[in-house]
Amino acid sequence: MSTYLQALLGGISTGAVYGLIALGLSLQFGVMKIINFAHGSFLMVAMYVTYYACARMGLHPLAAAPITAVALFFTGWACQRFLIEGIYSKESAREPIGVLIFTTGLWIFLDYFALALLGPDSRAIDSPWANDVVVMGDLIFTYPQIAGFVVAALVTICLVVFMRYSAAGRAIRATGQDREAASVLGIDSKRIYQLSFAIGLGVLGIAGALLMPMYPVNPFVGDIFGLRAFVIVVLGGIGSIAGAFWGGIIVGILESVGSQLIPVTYAESLIFVLFLGVMYFRPSGLFGVENE
Repeated sequence: MSTYLQALLGGISTGAVYGLIALGLSLQFGVMKIINFAHGSFLMVAMYVTYYACARMGLHPLAAAPITAVALFFTGWACQRFLIEGIYSKESAREPIGVLIFTTGLWIFLDYFALALLGPDSRAIDSPWANDVVVMGDLIFTYPQIAGFVVAALVTICLVVFMRYSAAGRAIRATGQDREAASVLGIDSKRIYQLSFAIGLGVLGIAGALLMPMYPVNPFVGDIFGLRAFVIVVLGGIGSIAGAFWGGIIVGILESVGSQLIPVTYAESLIFVLFLGVMYFRPSGLFGVENE
């Protein structure tokens, strides 16, 4: 039983970070109604920023998280302001297919630009903290696992509070519900889109810093996490911040506990079986609100 309990708790800690990765994507999807296929590649960028902050500046991985978050925040703002905004405004009267195609191209560009610039080798942080453990009876947890869950939960709570009670958060929610009505009330949708995209990547920067002690980084590391993020967004409910967090927990548990019961390759398939089931029976997601 201790083996399954270890897998369950490990899955929860990993799933919390998965949820943090998906949270930014859910925010962008819920407000801007676009699919950012480059989300995983931006995670890769965040992990490289964290790696160099630790390797070159000697920072602790957690101390590098604010630097990575700020770097990704301004990257998201610039990407929305100078790249996506022009495409989005030209297709405001219909589904922004051009943005979808653009982010797909950006995904491929970022991956192969990193490959050309940094090479194919995987790089890991050489930090004793990454290997330190806490022993609780028969259970063993690494410090990165504990920090990942705690930080991911705190960031999610802070973002939920921000969205519910701040003026900017209410403006973001209003724009996501009805852009035209929000504009009538004096809300500048362009600025809201810039802020939403920036916050989404800022949160992703924190997730990249939390992942770096647990996973080595290479130019294509973001692809698998980006795919999981899309699954989690659908499971949790598009635009639901809390739903993204809980969806990540579910995926983490399925991945960790499932691998104890069946081969790892089949355990991965459980995630997509659940994904297809939710898409068929509850398209709004497990924690989303059904539209009447």
